[in-house]
Amino acid sequence: MLRIALLDDEKAALLISKGAIEAFFEDRGIAFKLDVFSSPETFLANAKEEVYQLLLLDIDMPSKNGIAVAKEVKQINFETTIIFLSRREDLVFECLSLHPFGFIRKSRIMEDFSKVLELYLSTTYAESEKPTLFSVKSKTSVISMKISEIVYAEGNRNYQTIHFKNKTTQNVRISMNDLYEALAPKGFIRIQKGFLANYIYIRRIDGTGVTLIDGSVLPISLKRKDEIMEEYLKITRNSQSLYFE
Repeated sequence: MLRIALLDDEKAALLISKGAIEAFFEDRGIAFKLDVFSSPETFLANAKEEVYQLLLLDIDMPSKNGIAVAKEVKQINFETTIIFLSRREDLVFECLSLHPFGFIRKSRIMEDFSKVLELYLSTTYAESEKPTLFSVKSKTSVISMKISEIVYAEGNRNYQTIHFKNKTTQNVRISMNDLYEALAPKGFIRIQKGFLANYIYIRRIDGTGVTLIDGSVLPISLKRKDEIMEEYLKITRNSQSLYFE
């Protein structure tokens, strides 16, 4: 069942969005549960107990704006897909660092709802139904890992240490070059000779290193810093599915 949260402090817009979401998924026969909130504080308290796959979030709220809420949501569950709602189209670009899936304009709410949710259904939702695994074979065993849960890999000669989002690690016998070849198409960037980082967990890249969303910092190759930043920007541009005209 698809778990959806809707947060908007405008009562009229909240009712319209609620009806649009329910009609969209009911028409397509998709089982879902929709939780509706008008308070950012109430939503965030609930988000610590419930795992939401999809969040539709108003940007312009007086008590706590949607960008601040989205940042907290990503700390709770990075895999939550976020679609922003707003009358303020000028705020779209402030949201890009959070990798939102889309942007729905309240001035054209029904038209945008249909297009953005159709795109979500055919891409992110479809992919979530079939988790992507990465497997490493040895003479005696096969280790399979969910790629979206790998934060980074740290090299140690013939063995690499895989660091997961739940703070556990796994040593695998594979060269860093082979690991990079396998994971680069999935959005992993070689930030230094002995480190691969999953782009979805990167918050910032600068001359001091690569800062992850949990605040930890990985080393970066200063000689390749500009190349690494360009690679990161290319991946994020390709992964964003923002809709606006």
